[in-house]
Amino acid sequence: MNKKSKLRLVQDYLSIHKDKEMEPIWIPAVWNECRYECILAEEEGEIYVHPYNFLTEHLQYLSKLSWKYSLKEHTDLDVSAIYSSLVRYSTAWDYKHDGTIESGTFLRFIILLPLLKKMGINILYMLPINRYSKLNLKGDIGSPYAVQSLFHIDQNLHDSLLDGMGNFTIHDELGALVEACHLLDIKVVIDFIPRVTARNSEFIAEHPDWVYWINNEELEGFAPPLIPELGFFEECTPGKLETIYHSQKTAAFLSKFSLPPNELNPVLWEQLKQRVAKTGEEILTLVEQEMGITTSPAHSDWINDVQPIWTDITFLRLYKDFSPQVRNFISSNQAPYVLFDTIKCNDYPGEEPNLELWDVLERAVRFSLETYNIDGFRIDIGHVLPTPLLTCIFDTIKEINPNAILISEDLFNRNHLKAANTGYNIMLGSGWNVMTQITKDNLVSFLEELTNLKIHVFACAETADTPRITSRGGVELARMIAVFNQFLPNAIPYITTGFEMNEEQPLNCGLGDNTNGADIPRAFFNVMRINWTNPASMLPLLAQLRDLKKDWLGLVKPENFFVALSPDNVVLYGYMYGDQTLICCFNLSADASAHVDLKAAVPGRSPMTVKLDSSLTASIAGQTLNSLLLAPNQALVLVNQK
Repeated sequence: MNKKSKLRLVQDYLSIHKDKEMEPIWIPAVWNECRYECILAEEEGEIYVHPYNFLTEHLQYLSKLSWKYSLKEHTDLDVSAIYSSLVRYSTAWDYKHDGTIESGTFLRFIILLPLLKKMGINILYMLPINRYSKLNLKGDIGSPYAVQSLFHIDQNLHDSLLDGMGNFTIHDELGALVEACHLLDIKVVIDFIPRVTARNSEFIAEHPDWVYWINNEELEGFAPPLIPELGFFEECTPGKLETIYHSQKTAAFLSKFSLPPNELNPVLWEQLKQRVAKTGEEILTLVEQEMGITTSPAHSDWINDVQPIWTDITFLRLYKDFSPQVRNFISSNQAPYVLFDTIKCNDYPGEEPNLELWDVLERAVRFSLETYNIDGFRIDIGHVLPTPLLTCIFDTIKEINPNAILISEDLFNRNHLKAANTGYNIMLGSGWNVMTQITKDNLVSFLEELTNLKIHVFACAETADTPRITSRGGVELARMIAVFNQFLPNAIPYITTGFEMNEEQPLNCGLGDNTNGADIPRAFFNVMRINWTNPASMLPLLAQLRDLKKDWLGLVKPENFFVALSPDNVVLYGYMYGDQTLICCFNLSADASAHVDLKAAVPGRSPMTVKLDSSLTASIAGQTLNSLLLAPNQALVLVNQK
């Protein structure tokens, strides 16, 4: 480590204080990868440690571990794995055993890095870390996506153990985490939110016309219009515009919107700004009280979508005018508004871009790259951004880091060419949706399209926006799916924080909701922690998968991939080249066993040796077989090398 590095400064500070009198803390025993021995007490999967002493030893261990790695300039996505983290949640814990779950921090996330390497992770994707709004709070803590500032960080991610470091800022704490990741050849990607902002965004004070406004009385029950002539969850294509805008409900919806406060009453607006400068009051609250308008909540761009509206965010006004495609459908005095089409600025751009706002967005990505030395971004709903804006953002990113990782949120594999041509190198894709209903037809169709993709997609059954796979079918299903997602062509294994501990509670359920809208705790909105003391975690299986894939990288390539014939409720896929064969077998039934004749599935390749078994009990790993009897939700990986 460079002596002037932020991580070195942290390490030196902790080391100086390692003998400081301080109350010890409880941490999950599974975090003790450095084999710290000065444990003061142990109970039910936790250990009681001196925080400065433990962290000093942990960072020394991290430094030694780094000798095995070197940071690669270019990321080979064929051998990558992604860990998605909400930092405040990933290391949230009742550290004092006083009943209070403390927020995770950048410093404490460094404790998890050796565990990430055990799982084969080389890309850390952090969900929003920016300062977010506490106004219009969702849940008891608020959504990290209600980003109030693109240039400030959530202060809760500061670690109080570093309080004495003087001018060492929270920006430096993030920089130290990035350095620690780089020591272990882990690239760091963060969420960038360019399409929405908090309803009380910092932009409002100087640029109220950068967001959309409605009359106060329209706030309760605010929602996009239902279009009875169109079906459920339909995409807003040009051929549907006339139907949408001729709907009476659309007319009523458009009437809810107002001019921004600086245009509605310029004199009063200036008075309110001056008052805020003197008193520090919340300007949105004053506008609501004095002018009778408020920022409009955001909603889905899909027609007749059942997702609830997002009450804590509003859309940014990326164009000052209306799209030429809809001008004939609206009145000449229509206030700026948001509807299915206006959200999708990629398909429905105006002619007068809000260039001042575009410049701020471009400066925000530059700031993050240069301040933290991160390695890329996931662009939140980036597929709806105007193409010129997205091009500008990408040009800036690639100017600073030509090897940047750029992740698209696009939800469908069918859009792979568009995402690749835009400049992305990874996209979310369809896997999460396919695996909400785990059927043979769904999985086989998904498998058969993978080799044709021009971009890598996430290989996962859950994301931060979906329910947990364990809540759909239990631990055995989750383990089977972990194996399924490890060996897919053009797909990157993707672990949502908590998956490795078989966590059941979701971060959110915005996609594929299986709760029927139940008001359950969700880490996006509530103070929660991962079940880090689970004695039967997924960690050993994930480590086995990493090692097995590493051993067979020469074979596991898209050009060697095949989907084999298989019995009902069984899926078989694998790789074959020359005298080498690897095959993955999955029993999709949760109730019945299934027989597989390997001689029929892979003619001329049996018997084959079981290298990995997902079962928690009675593993058959090591056996060489001509046929299999798969237990319910059992996954096996077999190899043959003649």
